[in-house]
Amino acid sequence: MVEATKVKLRPLYQWLDDRMGISALMNSALHEAVPEQGGWAYTLGSATLILIALQIVTGIFLTMMYVPSFHESYQSLHYLQTNDLFGAWVRGMHLWGSYTLMLVIGLHMIRTFMTASYKRPRELNWVSGALLFFVVLGLAITGAMLPGDQAAYWTMTVVTNIPHYIPFIGDYIRWLWRGGKFIGPITFTRTYGIHIWLLPPMLLGLIGLHLYLLRRHGEFGAWVNYDTEGPDPDREIAARIAKVEPPYPSRDVDPKFAAPNRTVDFFPNQVFKDTLVSLLLVAVVFVMALLMGAPLDGPANPATLTYVPTPEWFYLPLDQLLVLGPQTWLIAFVVFVIPGITATLFILLPFIDRSPERNPLRRAHIIVPGLFVIFMMVTLSVLGINRLYNL
Repeated sequence: MVEATKVKLRPLYQWLDDRMGISALMNSALHEAVPEQGGWAYTLGSATLILIALQIVTGIFLTMMYVPSFHESYQSLHYLQTNDLFGAWVRGMHLWGSYTLMLVIGLHMIRTFMTASYKRPRELNWVSGALLFFVVLGLAITGAMLPGDQAAYWTMTVVTNIPHYIPFIGDYIRWLWRGGKFIGPITFTRTYGIHIWLLPPMLLGLIGLHLYLLRRHGEFGAWVNYDTEGPDPDREIAARIAKVEPPYPSRDVDPKFAAPNRTVDFFPNQVFKDTLVSLLLVAVVFVMALLMGAPLDGPANPATLTYVPTPEWFYLPLDQLLVLGPQTWLIAFVVFVIPGITATLFILLPFIDRSPERNPLRRAHIIVPGLFVIFMMVTLSVLGINRLYNL
């Protein structure tokens, strides 16, 4: 019976294949060379993509139950929390998926930084990935402002007040976002629009660009994939380039780094690793959502004098910076100048580090400042946790 079904479906598949090129697309997507060494580290990129897809799917489900209203958002989520176990689980997956995504995308950027995978000809791979990172940050913070509970209201109050410290135009930006001087229904509507309609198209566009560039230049992986082993490096490199499969040799690059010394097929070798790591992370999200759910404070109360806003964990460094520089004249510097310079250097890293060296032990002028930034972020986070939770 199975064989008979296959025979009946074959003409339909052939018809679709002739018009859509399914076989050629699948062959191009699955049968390409990737570096043999370091394959488990490459899974962070695929895991990021899967977690983003999970966020999109759970977000779509939430929009079917969630009421995007300043006064009714809390009631709709409270109903999910108390009357719809499946809905509460989906909301938990959306929350823990966001947390996991921030962790994985951060590790992916660190891996790329340490292995110098951003160097020529992959500069735009890094730039698109860095912009993608900031868009995900924007989605995370705007999503935290939507539940309509105490945490969401005071997060919205703090975040929408930050533009106030921008010289000359800050008050106008705050008024534009809030729709007035204070938080109100318009603030909520505009934040919801940013979260649902503005940032997701940017996210999808950057993902498409990032994947295209990855397919064009191939996965760099790490410097260990390009070490020569014989007494004649030039001959070994030439032989490697002559026998390599697409997408190698990489364009416009030192011949030494044009092709890895050993490659394997993306399918099934790398697909297996990507699938295993992605399934493990999705399983962690499922379990955390089932066991922990998503917290929901009491309804927003603008008149309270005792509630202490607690930022999401990935914004703890910035929150602690604000505490260390409470004076008005310092806030603009702390919130915009320091993070702004850091973010700009972060995005432009491939154009700053133009040396051909890939080994991190020989790139102290880049690695040491990068590790210092990471150290400061961890330190500020620890200080913030200690301040907020009295640990």
